[in-house]
Amino acid sequence: MRDCRDLLAWVYDGGLETALGKANSTLVPDLDHVFAFGTSSGGHLSLCLGFGVPRPVAGIYDMYGPSNFADDFWTTKLEGMKLPPGLTDTFLNKVFDEDPVPITGGVPLEGQATGPPDFSDPRQAYALTQLANGTVLDAIFPSKDWSKIDPALNVESSFPPTFIVHGDADTKVPIHLSRKLFDVLEQNGVKCGMVEVPGEEHTFAAKMEVGSVTWNLQRQGFDFLESLIK
Repeated sequence: MRDCRDLLAWVYDGGLETALGKANSTLVPDLDHVFAFGTSSGGHLSLCLGFGVPRPVAGIYDMYGPSNFADDFWTTKLEGMKLPPGLTDTFLNKVFDEDPVPITGGVPLEGQATGPPDFSDPRQAYALTQLANGTVLDAIFPSKDWSKIDPALNVESSFPPTFIVHGDADTKVPIHLSRKLFDVLEQNGVKCGMVEVPGEEHTFAAKMEVGSVTWNLQRQGFDFLESLIK
């Protein structure tokens, strides 16, 4: 969240325009129409550019991003995720000894994986263990001060226009979480929209085929952002 918010501040403070100038680009950023888009955790990060910053983005497209962190789902085990035996705490906790801290996790979540997870890698094993056991939030945000990170708790009438796209077969981030967020947006009078994509699981974005039903449905999010420019 801090990295994304720092980047947004850099853009608004003229950093992007300066960098483009140094690259001899003729492009000039339109600072009145800075938008945020992301899938899964990126969807959450996009939503977090709508609050807690001096100047929010002008619009948000959230694709199946997590929210509503007090929901029981976040402490429920995922029955569909099977872990191999023998993953001890000593092995899993090796992730905390990595120096420097890696900036890649080794667990592709957008359909790029070419094979099963590598449970001999402590980083992959740790991440998937938290997901399977319903302990992700305990691992990454133990304070449980959800008001600092939950978009659903930070929606006001001034929240940026937001569009949500979510697969109705999502088992990793169930669609009811986005439905609850959408309800809060509507209740606060925020310009918003939501599309539910039939039959799609989590992280379907990388597997879409151009021209498919899923493709055309998710396009509505970009159409929504484009409408904010006109």
